[in-house]
Amino acid sequence: MAHVSGPVSQFTPTLPDELDIAKLNSLTADKQHVYLFTWLSDLFKYLELLDEDGSTSHQMFVKNELGKFISVSSSVLTRPIRTLVGRCYKEIYSKNDRKTLFDVVNELLIALNTGKPDKNIDSKFFLVHVIGDIFSVAGDSIMAMAAHGILSFMRVLKYSSSAAGYRTTIFRSLAQIFSMTGSFVDENLARDVWKQARNGTSDKSSLVRAAALDCLREIFKNSSYFNNHSDSENLKSIVMKAFDSPQICVRKAAAVCWASSLSVASTTTTTVVEVAPKKSKKPPPPNPDEEGPSPPPQPTRKVVEHVTYTFEETLEQLSGAYTKPGVSARVRAGVAETYTEFLYLCGTAEIESQYLAIVKSMLDNILSSPNIVNHRFKILTTRRHIQFLLNDVIGQQFLGENGRLTAVKILVNEFLKNYPVVMKGQYEPSKYALAGAVGALRYLIEALGSAIVSMQTSIRDALLLVLQHPNYTVQIATCSCIRAFVLYVPSQLVHMTTTMMNNLNRELAVLKGRRSSADVAGRCVGYATALSITIGITNLRPQYASLDLTSRIFSLATSLLKGSGESDVLVSTTQIQVAWTLISGLMSLGPNFVKLHLSQLLLLWKSALPKPLSKDSVVEKNSLEYSFLLHVRECALSSILAFLQFNARLLTSDVSKRLVVMLQNTSTFLNLILAKKVVEDPTMRLSSSLHLVDYEMMVRRRVFQCYITLIDTQHGEGLQADILTSAVSLFADPDNYTSPLSTTIASSAGSYESVWEVADNYAYGVCSVIRGFSTAKFGFEKKQGEDEEDRSWLSTDSFTSRVELMLHEPTLGALEHDYIYLLNQLEIKSGLVPWQSYPKSSATAVIDYAIELFILLLPLQTEKIQESILEQVASFLNSSSLQKDPGRKAAVTANVAVALSGTLKLITGDKRNHRHRLSDESVLKIIMEMLRSIAVKEDAYVRIIAADAIGRLSAIGGHQFTGVQVKHTVDEIVKNRDPNARAGLALTLGSIHSHVGGMAAGFHLKTIASILMSLSNDPHPTVHFWAMKALSTTMESAGLTYASYAPSTIGMLCTLYLSETHNEECMSILSSNLEVEYSTVRVLTHCIDALIGVLGPDLQDHPKNRELISLLIQEIANEDDPFAVVEAIKCYQHALLFAPQYFDTRGFCQKIAKYINSPVKDLRDAAIDGYYQLARNDVNSVFSYAGRALEGHIWLAYDTTPWHEGLKSIISTWLAQTGVTEARLWVARCQAVLVKLVARKRMRSAKSHSQDITPDPDLGDEEVASFAASEDEPGGKIGDSNAKMEGGEPLKWQTRVFALNCLKEMLGMNKEVPGNLIARIGDIIRAAFSASTSSVLEMRIIGVQLLDDILQTFGKTPDPDFPDSALLEQYQAQIASALTLAFSSDSSPELASEAINVCADFIANGVVRDVSRMGRILKLLTNALDSCITEGDELTLGDLKVISSNAQVMLKLAILSAWAELQVAGIEQDYLLDVTMPLVKSLAPLWSSALKEFAQLRFEPDLGPGSGTMTLSGPVDNTYSSGSKDSVLQFYEQSWLKLVEAIASLIDQKPDLVIAALDDRNGTVIKGNHNETNDEPTAFFFVLFGVCFEALVKAPGGDIMASRDDMPVILNALKKILLPSICGNSLYQAAVFTEMIDLFDRIILTEGYHCQEPLIEIIKNLCINHPASNLAFDTDINGNEIVTDGLNQMFELLRGVILILTQIYPAVADLPTNPKPITAEVITTTKQAMDAFRDMMESFPLSMRLDLYAIYLHIFNCLLDTPACQAAVIPALLPNLKSVLRNVVKSCTESDSESYGQILQGLRSFFALLIATLDQTSHAQYKDAVALRKNCLLCLVVVIGSCEQIMSTNDSLIEDCSTAIIESFNNPEVASVASQCAKSLLITSSRGSFTQMLGRKLLPQLVALATSELLLNDEGEDMPKLVCDILVAFIKSLDGERVAPAMAVCIPVILYSIKDDEPETLSIQRRQLIEIAGVDTVSFKSVVAQISPAQRLQLERLMRSQVAIDPSIDGEDYVHSTPSIQLKTNFAF
Repeated sequence: MAHVSGPVSQFTPTLPDELDIAKLNSLTADKQHVYLFTWLSDLFKYLELLDEDGSTSHQMFVKNELGKFISVSSSVLTRPIRTLVGRCYKEIYSKNDRKTLFDVVNELLIALNTGKPDKNIDSKFFLVHVIGDIFSVAGDSIMAMAAHGILSFMRVLKYSSSAAGYRTTIFRSLAQIFSMTGSFVDENLARDVWKQARNGTSDKSSLVRAAALDCLREIFKNSSYFNNHSDSENLKSIVMKAFDSPQICVRKAAAVCWASSLSVASTTTTTVVEVAPKKSKKPPPPNPDEEGPSPPPQPTRKVVEHVTYTFEETLEQLSGAYTKPGVSARVRAGVAETYTEFLYLCGTAEIESQYLAIVKSMLDNILSSPNIVNHRFKILTTRRHIQFLLNDVIGQQFLGENGRLTAVKILVNEFLKNYPVVMKGQYEPSKYALAGAVGALRYLIEALGSAIVSMQTSIRDALLLVLQHPNYTVQIATCSCIRAFVLYVPSQLVHMTTTMMNNLNRELAVLKGRRSSADVAGRCVGYATALSITIGITNLRPQYASLDLTSRIFSLATSLLKGSGESDVLVSTTQIQVAWTLISGLMSLGPNFVKLHLSQLLLLWKSALPKPLSKDSVVEKNSLEYSFLLHVRECALSSILAFLQFNARLLTSDVSKRLVVMLQNTSTFLNLILAKKVVEDPTMRLSSSLHLVDYEMMVRRRVFQCYITLIDTQHGEGLQADILTSAVSLFADPDNYTSPLSTTIASSAGSYESVWEVADNYAYGVCSVIRGFSTAKFGFEKKQGEDEEDRSWLSTDSFTSRVELMLHEPTLGALEHDYIYLLNQLEIKSGLVPWQSYPKSSATAVIDYAIELFILLLPLQTEKIQESILEQVASFLNSSSLQKDPGRKAAVTANVAVALSGTLKLITGDKRNHRHRLSDESVLKIIMEMLRSIAVKEDAYVRIIAADAIGRLSAIGGHQFTGVQVKHTVDEIVKNRDPNARAGLALTLGSIHSHVGGMAAGFHLKTIASILMSLSNDPHPTVHFWAMKALSTTMESAGLTYASYAPSTIGMLCTLYLSETHNEECMSILSSNLEVEYSTVRVLTHCIDALIGVLGPDLQDHPKNRELISLLIQEIANEDDPFAVVEAIKCYQHALLFAPQYFDTRGFCQKIAKYINSPVKDLRDAAIDGYYQLARNDVNSVFSYAGRALEGHIWLAYDTTPWHEGLKSIISTWLAQTGVTEARLWVARCQAVLVKLVARKRMRSAKSHSQDITPDPDLGDEEVASFAASEDEPGGKIGDSNAKMEGGEPLKWQTRVFALNCLKEMLGMNKEVPGNLIARIGDIIRAAFSASTSSVLEMRIIGVQLLDDILQTFGKTPDPDFPDSALLEQYQAQIASALTLAFSSDSSPELASEAINVCADFIANGVVRDVSRMGRILKLLTNALDSCITEGDELTLGDLKVISSNAQVMLKLAILSAWAELQVAGIEQDYLLDVTMPLVKSLAPLWSSALKEFAQLRFEPDLGPGSGTMTLSGPVDNTYSSGSKDSVLQFYEQSWLKLVEAIASLIDQKPDLVIAALDDRNGTVIKGNHNETNDEPTAFFFVLFGVCFEALVKAPGGDIMASRDDMPVILNALKKILLPSICGNSLYQAAVFTEMIDLFDRIILTEGYHCQEPLIEIIKNLCINHPASNLAFDTDINGNEIVTDGLNQMFELLRGVILILTQIYPAVADLPTNPKPITAEVITTTKQAMDAFRDMMESFPLSMRLDLYAIYLHIFNCLLDTPACQAAVIPALLPNLKSVLRNVVKSCTESDSESYGQILQGLRSFFALLIATLDQTSHAQYKDAVALRKNCLLCLVVVIGSCEQIMSTNDSLIEDCSTAIIESFNNPEVASVASQCAKSLLITSSRGSFTQMLGRKLLPQLVALATSELLLNDEGEDMPKLVCDILVAFIKSLDGERVAPAMAVCIPVILYSIKDDEPETLSIQRRQLIEIAGVDTVSFKSVVAQISPAQRLQLERLMRSQVAIDPSIDGEDYVHSTPSIQLKTNFAF
């Protein structure tokens, strides 16, 4: 019985059948591999799910089946097979019961020792591997067999020298035995193994060396025989030798080995070890005195002293090895990796306690070592290593928030504050140590963020102390740290800027005096650089900026430039550098500031960059003078570069031309110096650290940078081609480079290996673009938010790779190389700082920029120039001088490859702009020849670039060009057998297909695919690796066209994976070494991924391919290589997209769960991406598959990397899907994160963290459990589990802020249904209160924002227990306390602004409606308003004092916005009037003035110097206020709409007050009629109108002032503002009116009904209040009427209303489009538009009005003809129609006869249309026909009732009308409406002749209708009742003599209709007769007396409530006996 744990599904594996050996032997070799592979995979998957009982029951089956592999042919026992067998054994024996273990191991050992050790190597290889795997998990159960196993391995080891993989596995298996049984192994045996492993460390195979080192590590760690001084030193020497290996795996293994040995070393102890006596060759002589056998010899006792190292001594060991003279860069990298491994073995607790010792060791012993500081490249490398260890390893992986704060204290107190030395003998750190300490401090500040605020004073003082250090490196490092510090503690911006400014002035004064020195000059430069970088932060933190300081800095810079000529050269040099540095910083303020000084700057630049005169070529100058001139130019060019980078908007054509002239002047000057070949005099140097050539390189770098920036800003068209020639000479000329002495010696000595390993920071002039297999992006490739480099899929990101990458980076960057870099890096980027992006030295940078300039300029040249330039490059590349200088040849080759590749990238990527082109055949041919020669080079980095470039070139060249290139490449592959060449050619084929495209390259697909598949089977690793990479590229680009090759490809991939030649354990030493570098498994997985993309959804239809792919993916996912696992995860993700039902999603989730906290970044990212892909579809299923622990892992992973967007996306998706359904649970989750304590005292085992691709199983278990506990009891105490965690600390504040944001977003999701969260409101408020009282600013801000959301969500929710009280009223005290703290002295303007907003929301939401009970919250708001009104230099809110003018503006606007919000809310909530009304007199002027300032900032041009403006922060010189325009404008843009809305709402309440405020009367109120029209508008009207108009004009999506949702608010405000007393007649000016009408049209056409409704009111009011309204026509001299401009404007307004109607009902404009669906909004808008139309018509002159009536009737008729309008629209418009018709009648009385006739004709036409429609719909059955008939009847009544005075009585339509009404009675659905219409017409028939005539027509027909036999059936049984009701109403409407005749008609009809004996019916009829009798009793009696006796009897019985009529009277006789009623044709009413 199987014991499988977990749920059973279609993917639950089953136990495979027994292994069929006979079937196996009958198969071919390839199928044997697949059969075994599949069988073993199924077995492993089954064993993996077994529980302990299941494992026990299956041990015998596993033993028997796996035992068969001993006899299997050795040819099929390849690496995947032996790995799976070993994995199965490990799985079955990792459980408790191991009853078959001894027998299995014994059988395997017997088989291993059978036969000769040098025979049947493959089988022994298999056995060794399997035995080692078994010992790795169960060795502690078979310790007695350990010695036997070791001896067996030692036996076969001697005969394995030629088999690298076999030898590797032996050492690995020995290591596995020692890992479990090392302490029980005999010393002699252990020393034998030690000796063999030590010999193995010198093996030629890198894999063997690594395995031998691992073996030594396990022996040293698990046995006590080698923990002594002698063996430790021997191990150290072995390790140091291994460090010098070129293979990464060897250095990694050596680092782990040494770190483990250092970790084992502890306190000194003496151990007694029993040593077995040596065996004598001869037996001892027998003792005659003793009987029996002699006793065994007794072991001797040996005293062993273990090696002893304290923590400090361990660090000394490492630092000594690092700084040892003569060690190579590889050794130093190995020591750095050893540091990493050792720190991981130490754990967090020890690292935190020993942080000072670690830092001192690294900074003092390593970075300051004389052996390091004497070489620039060593300094840079060491600095990077230390930054990596202190920041990436210690800072990120080990230190929590508290640990980081402690580390900050140590760095500040022990290093920074020790400079300068105050007391004699005090420790003073070196400049190198200081730079390192400041760099570490900067990282900690960036990691801590705002949490650093608690130490801001000490950090600030320390940084200001270090800034005065004269060393430039220390200064730049300090500037970078200051930048980070000020960004996160912006309250220190003004203080630090002021202090540095004062210090700079002081040092400049000293510089001019006699005490001037180089140190003084250095301090000046340091302060200037810091000021320059700090200035740039102003735009990022505008509320903390000071305009006064900016003006002072610019004044200082200009004064220094003007006065520099009066000083000597050295002083002048400093003054000029300081001035231009300050100006460079000011450039980052942007165009608003710079444009005020642009003319002055152009003059300064022109004077600094003059045109060289002719005499300059004759006059000789010394090197000092030339250095000075170059220095001046470099400083000025730096400011120009900053100008171009930050102020591209100011680059006009004129400015660009002037700058280009200056750059050309500089280039001419540089050429002049080169031509003179100036010899530098060492005694005449401007700087001791810079030579003349350095100055020349720095200037040339700046020139190229400026040119590139000009081209990027589309201003480089006028550049001359000689710049291109100069650039080519720099990066390609074989002789144009300066080689350092060390490089020259190495080259001449023949020790040159690779240009990428040259350690001189110049490397023969190679560019820095190539970074391993990745390349840095050029400027035209970079996009916002993307990485700085184009990362290759081969580039890995792990701790090891970061160190190893430095070994292949010959040119290292540093901040001190170019301070401009810091100006461009204003924002702190999340995560780790990419070292590769640091600026390179000027010598390397000038090459990089020369290449980029070549890329940008070459495509812009003519064909002739392009050909000439490229021929020059080709001649350089083929120069004979390069053959003598291999280093320079490699550098030139790399440079040319990068340049050509970049050019082709630019052209192929420039799809839209065709400025860049390469089209000439000769040009393409030259490029192709160069690329062909480069593509076959030995350098793999260059090969990749060249191959890609050939593909791009083929895409440019066209089809024929591509065919030639493919043929050439195939021919070369056949001819050239060099592996490197074939690899490059294979890549070329893949690149051609990729870039040419799947369709265009389809002709060559068969050729390319066959060649690449053939090369993939090549046994050489270099060939088959790159061939498979090219094959994956081809598949990706081919897509579906490759589908026919998919079966053969997947078969090939499976064969290669199962082969013995395509993996690192192959026998060949050369192949093994190459496989370590180029992992075939990884590239094979890449091919599988591409193949999945080819198959796509067809994967579901190919089960064989799908199963094989699934099998390969699952097995590769279990590989030890983490990067192969990454590719496997990506494959699984891809497969789940196309065939999710065929792949195990549950298993995938469970597998990647262990990687989410992996230290390998790529592996962690792949797991996160996998979860995100699944979570987007169904996040709950992901958590159900992966288990509840996943939630905790996600939060802990986010806590480690809070900048990770993937983790944010997972949590955000999770929240979006479950935020409503699991609202309460989300409260518990978020609160759990807030109170969670994390135990960071983790201790790793001695196993390397990097070798294990899964995180430690113990990591975070308690944390995850506590997260799960929080979900189990959502109503309980979340933090109870934390009480058990001693020494824990909260999660990082960034994690808690994200949790609060999630809580905030969840509140927004539940805003409509807050009842879900009422039970958790206390927890939510507690979380918000806790956050708002935190010490971290971001936490406080989000806490206050959360309070605001709580108020918005629950503000109006009643308390469930006390419905009369608000739910939040009980929490008023907590909310008030949190808000009060926002105004404390340690608060910030942002926090205070948010708190003010919350105060307003609290009051506005009605939590407390009694003003006297609002308490502190209202007081805070009123005090804020008082402070806003009070003038002063600083704004005081509580204890918070705000000095910055920008912050004052922000806060004052927040205050005004808060009161504006209360004013608007007061419209609906009366209690707020008590709050706002007493203050509106003060508020209205403030609101209007704020809007005026907003309008000035946004619309008015910047004024010149000397003019001023009054702002909310007081008077400011406009010259500099414009510099902060963008900063301040954003505050106004956030508030202006509230202010406008408040003013508009106040118009209804206090119109005189608003008019006074808008008229700028200083509070003087003049009472009057606010609807009275003024000719002139109020003073501020155009401010209000202008900002509203601008907001409406700006289309959403661009530079908008308001969102689309704000548009109705603006229109509603305009509706109130556009009063005649406010706007006057200003809007009717032609220009204004035209723009306004255009805006209205756009809104009508583009916006919805929410905007059209207020717009209709605006249009109507504008028309009614128009000056031309209700005025008669003007006439010309002939008396003809003239249509004035005013009437035209009124017509335009009316057209707007009609346009709204046509948008809804296209039929109005005779358009065929269907009308929009009729909704409530449509009905409202239609009614409002028609009402507006009605009112606006009355404003026109009479003659025009009559035409408009006709238009109205046409529109109404169109609506009536629209079926969709019948249900709701037409009934809603009937009152409107009635009103219009009455106006028509009224107008008729005023019109002449001609107009009168037109009106009557129009009315008659409309009347006729209604009747015709009734006729047409009498028998219609379509939808809405009934509603249409009803509406026509109602319209008839409305028309007759409104216009009967003017309608003709002789019209034939009267007869038609009555007939149509009577016929409507025949339709039961319309009969009720028809009866009502008839009733209305009869009742009103006495009002006029027309209705009287119509009544005469109706009455006879109604009587006939009631007495007709045809209606006395089931269908018409209600008809008599309806007619009787009409007749009764008719009688009741009569009076006098007309009553009796009417009764004479009606009473018999009523009596005749009595045919129903139902009591209810009889009651109705009795009631009708009683009502008739009540009208006129006398007439009633007289009529009754005249009726027949039978009718009187019937009447009597009815009145006496008799139920039945006399049965004696037969019904038929009764009818015939009763006289019939005969009516006359005319009635005398």
